[in-house]
Amino acid sequence: MRFCLIVALSLLVGGCSEQGAASQDPNAPVKVEISQMYVTVRNTSGLALNELSITIVPVGRMTTFSKFLGRLENTESRDVMLGEFFGRDGTPFNLRAVKPRSVEVTGKDVKGKTYSLEVPWR
Repeated sequence: MRFCLIVALSLLVGGCSEQGAASQDPNAPVKVEISQMYVTVRNTSGLALNELSITIVPVGRMTTFSKFLGRLENTESRDVMLGEFFGRDGTPFNLRAVKPRSVEVTGKDVKGKTYSLEVPWR
């Protein structure tokens, strides 16, 4: 009985921990993971990324909420708290008030190649 409970809990926790990761290409140069408190971006492109920006896009695209990261080295990952995202007018992102549709990540590598990725919010 305990074994079944442990297996059920581990499946539940494992299924909720990496939103967005399952819908991404495993060979994508940038990986995005969404949790209840963070958006995590990981650079797997092989080169450093400059001008990296993360945007939370709500349903209806009313006001987007962005965070500029600047530079992200190869194999580096960065956790960005949801409270660090702001709209153009300075409005902070609030998951209770806004229903997100997706997360967009854009940036350029050091050779000038542009990367753009959109991951659905689930």
